[in-house]
Amino acid sequence: MPNEFTGDPTPLSQTDFEDAARELGCSVAAVKAVAFVESAGDGFFSDGRPKILFERHIFHRQTGGRFSAQHSDISWASGGGYIGGTREYDRLTRAIALDREGALKSASWGKFQIMGFNHEVVGFGDVESFVAAMVSGEPAQLKAFCAFIKRNGLADELVRLDWEGFARGYNGPSFRRFKYHTKMAEAYALYSGGGSRTDNPTPLLRIGDRGQAVMHLQELLGIVTDGDFGPATKAAVVAFQQENGLYGDGIVGQQTWAVLLAQSDNQEPEPARARPPLRYGDEGEDVKYLQECLEITADGDFGPATKAAVIAFQQSKGLVADGIVGARTWAALLD
Repeated sequence: MPNEFTGDPTPLSQTDFEDAARELGCSVAAVKAVAFVESAGDGFFSDGRPKILFERHIFHRQTGGRFSAQHSDISWASGGGYIGGTREYDRLTRAIALDREGALKSASWGKFQIMGFNHEVVGFGDVESFVAAMVSGEPAQLKAFCAFIKRNGLADELVRLDWEGFARGYNGPSFRRFKYHTKMAEAYALYSGGGSRTDNPTPLLRIGDRGQAVMHLQELLGIVTDGDFGPATKAAVVAFQQENGLYGDGIVGQQTWAVLLAQSDNQEPEPARARPPLRYGDEGEDVKYLQECLEITADGDFGPATKAAVIAFQQSKGLVADGIVGARTWAALLD
């Protein structure tokens, strides 16, 4: 993919969230809940490109359906055709070759998954400048989110924690089908409680923390797994961050987790490496395949029941029971 889509993946600070919440009049937890449901809380993939999802039905609409006969996977009257993760850029690339403006308008971008065709709503005269802003970093993505909320009159719903009303305005009339309102309510409960380390797949970790999440971190770092985030673990985290071009503060946030998990998956052999990592909140065909492997209801929604089944499977195989389906869990499932 062209370098034009590589930006600064530095995550938002707590102050950024506080400023946005103050602007909207809602709680910080409400803003974080939306980000978690829309993008698992990360505005960027580990390779430095903004998270996107290419919508073929929007591209069909943007281009008058003139490409649908020969390119139905990226242009069709109904949604679908998703392949997930960074592979969505493959779909975007093909669409750009057909109609660049229409393609950029047909993807949702960044931490809050704002659609390109909403560029004017969030203050950009054209989609090119909107995309450039989304690529620039999470602060611009957060600014676009605030603009979208204010322009569409959705701040009241966030203040009242009316997740059904908010999801209807933010995600459209099909929000119930994808359970956006219930997922946001669950995420809000998580963040308003301070972020449970058992329910949050990528908890914020720092010196002084203890427990299973710390053991998982230490396992990924290749150091002694005693579950105690002490000076040695902090030193290993700082070294890892510096080696990977991250801010070396010794605090394991979402960006550090993303790089750690990606590198862990790349160490595993096929076919596990070919499967995308999955976690609570994910949807789609990959989740459905996971559920089939686990022999549970295959509805394509990684909700509480699926997470419980994953943890039970991991425990049965002696794996780190964190509910995250990385390469090691895939390898055990596909063995």
